[in-house]
Amino acid sequence: MEVEEEERRSPHDHVDRCVPESIFDRVTQGLRDDLEHERNRRLQMLDTASKHRAEFAFAQLENERSLTSLRDELRVARGIVDRSRAEITALQTLVDAHHREHKALCEMLERKGVLHRKKQRTDGTA
Repeated sequence: MEVEEEERRSPHDHVDRCVPESIFDRVTQGLRDDLEHERNRRLQMLDTASKHRAEFAFAQLENERSLTSLRDELRVARGIVDRSRAEITALQTLVDAHHREHKALCEMLERKGVLHRKKQRTDGTA
């Protein structure tokens, strides 16, 4: 029976069995190449991600330093504004006191006849 089976096989049967093996080898090699390419790509992506993480961390640190600096400047500016407001209030109080004193002196000089003020007209003309 084996002889009959061998006779029934054509010469192409042997080639057909070889072709799938070479296709298998090519597909296997292609998959290996793809796998190697993907490994290299993954390593490149990991390197890039690490680099970007480091750059991001550095930028974040710089931002935190800038924010701290700006907060310090704001605190100083608010202190200056508060002191300026206190000075303005003190100056306004002093101006009001000088105005009252000036008015009192003018009234005293008017009563003594030393100072004559122009009387304002009630009709709206100068």
